[in-house]
Amino acid sequence: MTEFYLLSKPNCPLCDEALRMLNSLQLEEPLRLHWVDISQQADLLEEYAWLIPVLVRATDDAELRWPFDPTTLLEFIEQ
Repeated sequence: MTEFYLLSKPNCPLCDEALRMLNSLQLEEPLRLHWVDISQQADLLEEYAWLIPVLVRATDDAELRWPFDPTTLLEFIEQ
């Protein structure tokens, strides 16, 4: 099972949309998704405040930054 981190913050409509996109994917294997509230960590807030949502793959720390499209999102997850 591959782990991912969705960098987000409360009241973020784009983050909600990213989560909906992730939930709608038809995946062969399940993924483990961790929601990271960047507003609770000053260093993450400083680095990602204007970039969220960002999906981070745990195995190599690769980032997929918004906007996601379904094809790119699926390719990123299946790598």
